[in-house]
Amino acid sequence: MTDPRIEFVFGEVNDQLKRELRAFWSQHRNAYQEELRSFKTVSRNSHSLEQIDLLKKPISRQPAAISRDQSGAINGIVFVVLRELETSLELGSHAYFQRMYITPIARNTFQQRLANQLFKTFLRGFDREVEKRDHRAKVLLAENINPGLQKASMRRYFARLGFQMLGGNQLGGEIWVRKLKTHFSF
Repeated sequence: MTDPRIEFVFGEVNDQLKRELRAFWSQHRNAYQEELRSFKTVSRNSHSLEQIDLLKKPISRQPAAISRDQSGAINGIVFVVLRELETSLELGSHAYFQRMYITPIARNTFQQRLANQLFKTFLRGFDREVEKRDHRAKVLLAENINPGLQKASMRRYFARLGFQMLGGNQLGGEIWVRKLKTHFSF
């Protein structure tokens, strides 16, 4: 079986990709939301990290990276949400909040390799495309509510990628933060 095709798409979503993304979410939204609910139930009781209320209302939500199966259909996505932050966190006024979803079939076929490739493609592209990001966002946040991401090996993985654990949230997830490079134009 060949490797999936992975694309960084942040700021480059054309009409064709919009249609594909609508079709993807139409097909997978319920499974994604059910998975989130199941993780939240398990995670809520799994640790006693300091509880952090990170986020205010979302400002924008957009895809950042996608993976495609052999037929060209989207089978995984990393998306980012720009949000205003609570000032008490001292992380700046805004942040990008990242989530990833890979279809169960793709997870079974490629196991963790797809998640790793998709996530690293996202990070490299997001680091590179400073001009496409909102200049107010100084950090990237990841909420790890999947219990599999709360293992020691996954915590080391996130640390190697430049993330630091910030704490937990009311849903039982671990909140990780990674500083973003920014450019200022005068």
